[in-house]
This record gives sequence, C-alpha cells and structure tokens, in this order.
Amino acid sequence: MSIKEHNLINDRQNHTNDLTDFYMWLDQYGKIVWISNINATTYQKYKGFDLSYRPYFTVPRDTRTPYYSSLIESNDNVPRLYISYPVLSKAGSENDTNNNVNNGTNPNNFKGIVVAAINGVTTANILKSQLLPQFNSTISLLDNNGIILHANNRSLIGKNVFGTEFQTVISSLLSDSSKNSLNDLMNSSLQQANNGGMQDISMSGKTYTIAYEPVTLQGKHFLTLYLNAPHNLASNVAMAIAQQKNLSTIIIIAIGLVALCGAYLVLNWNKKLQTTVNARTEELRRANEQLKYRDEMQREFINVAAHELRTPIQPILGLADILRSKIKDKEQVELLDVILRNVKRFQRLSQDILDVTMIESLSLKLNKHAIDLNDLILTIVEDHQKQIQKSDGKVELLYEPEAKEGKRNPIFVQADRERITQVVWNLLNNAIKFTKDGTISISTKVTDREVIVSVKDTGEGIDPKIRPRLFSKFATGSSQGTGLGLYISKSVVEAHGGRMWAENNTDRRRGATFYFRLPVIGI
Repeated sequence: MSIKEHNLINDRQNHTNDLTDFYMWLDQYGKIVWISNINATTYQKYKGFDLSYRPYFTVPRDTRTPYYSSLIESNDNVPRLYISYPVLSKAGSENDTNNNVNNGTNPNNFKGIVVAAINGVTTANILKSQLLPQFNSTISLLDNNGIILHANNRSLIGKNVFGTEFQTVISSLLSDSSKNSLNDLMNSSLQQANNGGMQDISMSGKTYTIAYEPVTLQGKHFLTLYLNAPHNLASNVAMAIAQQKNLSTIIIIAIGLVALCGAYLVLNWNKKLQTTVNARTEELRRANEQLKYRDEMQREFINVAAHELRTPIQPILGLADILRSKIKDKEQVELLDVILRNVKRFQRLSQDILDVTMIESLSLKLNKHAIDLNDLILTIVEDHQKQIQKSDGKVELLYEPEAKEGKRNPIFVQADRERITQVVWNLLNNAIKFTKDGTISISTKVTDREVIVSVKDTGEGIDPKIRPRLFSKFATGSSQGTGLGLYISKSVVEAHGGRMWAENNTDRRRGATFYFRLPVIGI
C-alpha cells in the first residue's frame, strides 16, 4: 500500500473525527494493512494482525455487500460498532467471464475491506447531547437481536435483554406484571421494524413512559432506540417522543456519512487496483506469447536435427554390413558388431525423437488398414526368439494364440501395421531388458468390441519411484534406454482409439505386466 492510500484513509478520518475512532484496511486474507492516523510504533505492533474471524470481514467477503455490525468487543477491550465495505477488483483473470467481472461474484476479485469503527461511548454521547435538560429522561439502544448497545448501567452493555443478567436486574426493580409488560414491549419493538410505539410501566411507585422507534438503514432494521421518561405531564411525553424520532434521524445521517466516506475510499482504491491488474495481465499475455514462440522454435530445431542425424546413419549401416560379410577375422567381426549395435541404437534414438516431435505437434499420421494382429505378433515373437538364441539368453519367450479346430484364430484390427509393430516391439524389448533369467509371455484376449494384448515378464518389476510417471518422456530406470519407448507406444495406442496401462504382478513370481487394448473389426 502506497503513501497515497495512507493519506486517503487518514484524510477521511480527519473529516469524521468526531464520530469515528479510526478507519482500517484489511487485505483479502483479513490481515491489517493500515489503520488511520497511527504512529509507526503502534502500526508495527498491529501490522499483519489477523482479523479474518471478525464478522465485519467475513460477511463482506462472502456476500460482496456492506456490513453494519452490532456492538463488538475490540482487541483493545473497547466496545465499538463497525461499518465495512468490500474492496473489489473490476478486472479479473483471463479466464473470467464478462458476467463474473461485471457483477462482482468472481472469487478472485475480492481484495479486502475498508472498515470504519465507531466507539459505543461516542454513540451514547451523541444521543445524550440531543436530550433537553428540563426532561429527566434516559435513553437505551438495542440492536435487532436484543443486544444492549447503550444503557445507563454500563455493566449491562453487550448483554441480551432476554438473558439472565438483565432479567435479574429488572426483577429487582419491577413487579412480575410490570416485568412481563416490559419484556412484551421489547419483544414487540424488535419484531416491528417499521413501527414505533410507547407504553407505561410502573416502577418503584412511579409511572414511566417508554417510547421506542426503529432505526432502519437501506430498508433494513438496524437498531431500536428507547426513551424512558417519568410520567409527569402528557405534553412532556409527547415532546420526548418527537425528540426520540429526531435522534433516529441523526443516527441514520451519521451512519450514512460514514458509509459515504467508506464508499469514497473503496471507489478510489478500486480504480487504482483495476489499472494495476490490467498492467499485470498485459505482462502475462506477452510472456505467454514469448513462451509459445520459444516452444515452437525448439520443436522445429529438434525436428530438423533428428532428420539430419538420420541422413548418415543408413549408409553407415549398409557399409558396415557389407564389410562384415567380407571379413573372416573373428575379433574384427566382433568390433564391427559393436559398431552396428551402436549405429542401430543411434537410428532408433533419432526415430524416437521424430516420433515425439510429431506426437507433441499433433501431426502423427496413421496409415490404417485391416491387419491380423495374431499374424503380426507371431512374426515379432519369432524375430525376438532368434535374437535370444543368438545371444545365448536364459529368457524363454512364449506366445500361443487361440486356436479353433486346429486353426489359429485371426484377430482383425483397423490399424497402422508399422506403428502397432513398433508398440509390440517396444514392449518385448522392455521386458527382455529387465528379465535376465525367466519367462516372458504374450497373450491376447478378445471380446465383441476389443482385443487386450498383455506382455508379462518375471523380471525386476516396476520401480515405485518410476511408476507415477511410467508413460512420461525420459522416465526410465535403466541406463540403456532414453525413456521414450513407453511414451511413444502409449501415444500410438491412444491415436488408434485404445488405451495402455501397466502393473506389477501379484503372484509369487516377480515382474510386471503391460497391457494395451484396441478396437476389433469383423471381416
């Protein structure tokens, strides 16, 4: 909060100094930001003090409307009335609808409250100053719940007129009939928000006329004012009643003055707040545009780099294969095998980078046609079985497709053969990588509308640290991979209208099972 806002609040306090104790601004969390005309030492004591539990904060926050309190015991033990106005921002976030911004109901536009505090003693002194000295009369003030805001007996202030303490006091002064008449009078006066009245009450051998008049604010019953005068002359009582009506008018005018000052503060602060919010919104918009531009440039660079990396790979693979076929020396052949393995790994990496770029730019294209999923899986399994035999692996790879009358059942899906091959290949490679010695089994389960393919291994299982982000980019627990295979596989399956998931095995054997499902078609 700047010096300008400090001076604005202090200026309002100077104009209403004979009525208000202070003005106070609370932020959106109910903490003190500024109190009018306060020295630096006291301000540091109360700065940031939490008043979020006070009704003069919670009601404007929840309703976005002004609040007029009953008598509240302040933190400095002084009873006060509080009038608070919400501080609302007209400009909300970029996601706000125009309707939310205009009617002030958006939860993001509440910025705090401006509150005026009126000492209960000050209110009583204003009322007393209006009484004519020749009348031996007293006044009392209740809120619309029956709480005593002012009475000659200060010990009763803040008590409910229907509570034990007040009823005990009047029982000692009035007979049972007079007590019941007084209670009926107060109950009636609190319920009749638009009508005044009077009644005679006998007390200590004297007759008193008690007149009452409601105090309304913006059409709502706010307070009820009572005038108690000895019943000497009817004319005096009539004059007292007229006087009491004037007091009601004075209270309304005083409260209206405070409300206008509060509204002036709110409007000025809202104007500055709107300018600030608009400036910050423009900054965020520009920053967002810069991020989009940088992201687009990054994707373009990765795409070009991956294409350029693929260009020399194919000639290296071809020449290395030719050279290997002509060399008979075992040691040299082993060296060439190392080169071939790493070049093929480099080739897979560049292809994975291109696939990720296409997935993220939503440009992954599928060449769909009807394919036999059983035939595709059998081909891939046979290739992997040959690789396992060449490497003297201890892993057993199994696939037994469903058969009917001695014939293998075809499973037809509308899919891109190359991409689905990539998915199955990735899942088997992943299972072999984490299964040093054991069994890998692939199976299919067909329903009327879909086929579920599962790849189950007896390897290490899914690391709990990796599991939450298993299908994300670069999620891997191995030093041999980039962590792109499962991300690409899941994206390819979803592009076919399917789903992929995984879980650790729950039986005695360790390992994990990866699943994916695809829609089937009838041929």
